[in-house]
Amino acid sequence: MTLEAFSTLLVLGSVGLFATLAIAWIGYLVSPKIRAHLLSHSYERYLAAIAAIGIASVVGTLIFQLAYETPVCELCWWQRIFLYPIAVIAPVALWYKTREAHVTVAILSGFGLWYALYHYYYHFQRFVLGNTLTLPCSYGGLMPACTDSPILIFGFATIPFLGIMVFGSMLMLSGLAFVVLRKNRAA
Repeated sequence: MTLEAFSTLLVLGSVGLFATLAIAWIGYLVSPKIRAHLLSHSYERYLAAIAAIGIASVVGTLIFQLAYETPVCELCWWQRIFLYPIAVIAPVALWYKTREAHVTVAILSGFGLWYALYHYYYHFQRFVLGNTLTLPCSYGGLMPACTDSPILIFGFATIPFLGIMVFGSMLMLSGLAFVVLRKNRAA
């Protein structure tokens, strides 16, 4: 599979997941029937979804880096710093049946989302709007420039865009896990 085909599949999957979760949250807020359905799922199910997304994301980043030999810039490393622990924390929390992992996942996802948004802002400026912006990490050194991108799918989706979709999805799932946990404690 080519890098472009692999990237296209990841973009379509991550956008589909993010859109589904965003629609679920909107449904939760406006429809009692959807709210009841979302609350009928267990805390463990939401945590398992977070674990699956986290592990799949780690595998995806490693495939990009090791199989397709795409360079990893400094801001991508920062996103990985917040992504990789989630892929460990969520399965361990499932194993030990703890009820606090959603807080840790939400905090890590929030920081990862911030870095992904910051990074994607520069990619959006460059690849979509055609503006040339520079970052301090754009001037040589041992790492590649953060303003470069090895992929550009559909004219706007880059690797930080995938980060936004992944961290946003995990943040929404953490919120659903919190709501289910709060409902179960109140009952």
